Parts: sequence; C-alpha cells; structure tokens
Amino acid sequence: MKRREFLAAVALTSVLPFHAAFAQRTVQPQVVGTPFRRRWPDAPYARNIWTMEVFEDRLFLGAGNSANGGPSSNSGPVPVISYDGQAFAEEYTVNEEQITHFYPTGGSLIVPGHDSRDDWSYGNLYRRADGRWTKLRTVPHGIHVYDIRAYAGRLVAVGGAFDQSISAWISDDDAATWKPAALLPNPALAPSFSPAGRNATVLGHQTVVVGRFWTLLEIGDALYASTTAPLRVGEGEDGLRMATLFRFDSARNGFQPVAFGMPALFPGVPADGTRTGLVERWARIGQETVYIGGWQHNDHQWLPIGLFAATSPEKARRLALPADEQPWDILVRDGRLYCLSARREAPDRFRISVTRFERDLGKGKLLLSFDAPTFARSFAVFRGRFYFGLGTETDMGVPLSDASGTLLSTPFIP
Repeated sequence: MKRREFLAAVALTSVLPFHAAFAQRTVQPQVVGTPFRRRWPDAPYARNIWTMEVFEDRLFLGAGNSANGGPSSNSGPVPVISYDGQAFAEEYTVNEEQITHFYPTGGSLIVPGHDSRDDWSYGNLYRRADGRWTKLRTVPHGIHVYDIRAYAGRLVAVGGAFDQSISAWISDDDAATWKPAALLPNPALAPSFSPAGRNATVLGHQTVVVGRFWTLLEIGDALYASTTAPLRVGEGEDGLRMATLFRFDSARNGFQPVAFGMPALFPGVPADGTRTGLVERWARIGQETVYIGGWQHNDHQWLPIGLFAATSPEKARRLALPADEQPWDILVRDGRLYCLSARREAPDRFRISVTRFERDLGKGKLLLSFDAPTFARSFAVFRGRFYFGLGTETDMGVPLSDASGTLLSTPFIP
C-alpha cells in the first residue's frame, strides 16, 4: 500500500466511544512515520514494531527479524530508534537479528541479545545509562538472550544455550558476570529427569543445544519461566517430555520444572500437538498477573491465543475481548489494564481496538477502535497519547503489509 493510500485509509477511521461523555468525540489516528523504512525499505516483516518502551522521556521501538526461514530472514544488525514526540533518533545499533524486549531497571534500559550475530561463546546485553549505550558480552553459551529480570537482589536472564543444563543464567554483579542456573529436581512432577536437546556443532565442537526459556514472569510471589525445554524423564527412559513452565528458586540458584505439556495457564485452550503455548506479554495488577498467551510461530515469533489472568499457575481465567479480536499487547497505567487487540475485516483492513479493565479485571470497556491496513502489534502511552506500532505476520491468510513498521498515534483516553 502506498503512503497516500495508507493516509486515506486511516482518514476513514471511526472511533467507538466508551461512555456518553465521548459520544460526540471523533478521534483519528495520526501517522507519525515509518522509522525503520530506511533500514529495510523492501522488508515489511523486518519493520515489525515488536515492542515499545518509554524510558527517560523517550519512546523506544524494537524491530528486525531473527527467523531463519524468512521472510527477511536474519535481518540484523538492528538500529535502536527512539522518539521524543517530535522526531526519531537512531541512537545505537545492536549486533542482533531482532529487538524483542526493552527492560528498564536500576536507572538503565537493557536490550537482551535476542539472536547474536557474534560467535556464540557469549550472549549479549546492551545497556543505556546516562544517555550512553554499552555492549555487555558476558552471558556464557548464550545463543539467545530473550528476557531479563531483576529478582531477589540479582539479575536473571533466559534464552537459548548450549553446554549447560538449562537456558537460564544468574548474575550477582549487575550483569558484569553470569553463571548458568541449575536444573532443580521436582519429585512431585517426576521421579527424576535430566536435560535433553539437539546435538549440534557450536564453536567447532559437538555439543547439546538445550531447550529454550522464552519469557520471565511473576505470578504471586514467585518468578517463573515460560519454556519449550525437553527433559528426559525417569532413570534409563528414552522418552522425552516438554517442560513448559519452570519456577525460580533463588536460594538454590536454579529453576524447577512445574508443568509438562500445555500448562494450566491457558484454561479452555486445547493442546495443539504441533505448536507450543507460551506466555508472551504480561503485567501485574493488584494480586493478579495478566498475560497474553501465544502459539510459538515462525521460529522466534508468536500468534495470539488469548488474554488471561492468574493468581497462581493453577488458578487462571480468560478475560473477554471484543468479538473475534486477538490480543497483541497490554500495559498498566494508574491501576488500570489496557489491552491492544485487532481483528481482520478484509485482506487489507484490520480493526484495531483498545479495551480497558479496572483493577478487579471484570468486564472490559472498549475505549477506542479504528481501521488500519494491518494490525498493531505493540502500543504505549507517551506524553499524553497512545502510540501504535503496526506489524505484519506470515500464515494469516493475507499478504505481508507494506504498512508494517508505521507508528500511529491517538489522544490517550484514561
């Protein structure tokens, strides 16, 4: 779609009011720009705005593509682009195929090294502090570093690893050094198990690449990891089982598997033998953790399953969204949860919506909805406005959208 056609499409936007005070108010998304087009002029998939994060009064955007099979396979290096409300700035370049997360902690902003273009002796982290970026090449055997979190006075990182039991690491010195996390037993789940994976040649020698730890999330007072980690169960058994949820034990410096197969975090979702359900986006509100479930898709990417809330891994419920809409992102602001969702209405027309939930996570209230040439994959609230990052995806029954990577904006509705 050409830019003129895109502008015409969003000009036809209609916004649904969320109560009578807004009944006469019309809001149309403003096209802010397509900041990654210079880097990938002919690669809409690499322009996907996978994530946004507000940090030190700037809006940071993540793009690229780490999938080996395409489209636009292994698209790095990736520019780190931020926006100050007036103009985009290319602050830095990470030697990765994709930026999927920004994590603010301790006055700094960290980008986990999602898929390093360096050799795999160490995985990478990139830290912005005092306006300057620094590369930390300190995660041993880190083929992928997907996520990082401060917990119990240390940093915990997860991803994809080789030559160690599980794909997780612990740092006691603010990411200067890391040690592999231990695989801890869980007799309640199985009498015994050991790590499994695939044989591969890494750095010139044969080794085992173990299963992936994708997302760190807090439920209740514990830290968990959403995973696809095959384990060999029982003494002398050849059978493998897929561990999909681990709990972190800070005292024992490791992770303990707590679920095999489709976890109870996704109630009402039948198991799919060809795909794995993972926790993708999450946020805390009150005593509950709200999260978007996603099917693993196109290597490192995902397709939405639904929106859920849990007080423990065994006590989860599904939250309702507008009919036929799929959730893509969530955020919490002033004690309220906002969910970004979309549904396809035509090959080149999607309805994008924001639904608000109060602290009790009862019935959601539709705040706004507008049409765009493709769905919005991420959103943020910045300087009194919503910002929406358009994306595109394979195997959705429509061609990739050239509008992918476009940043839209509307006034924030509290």
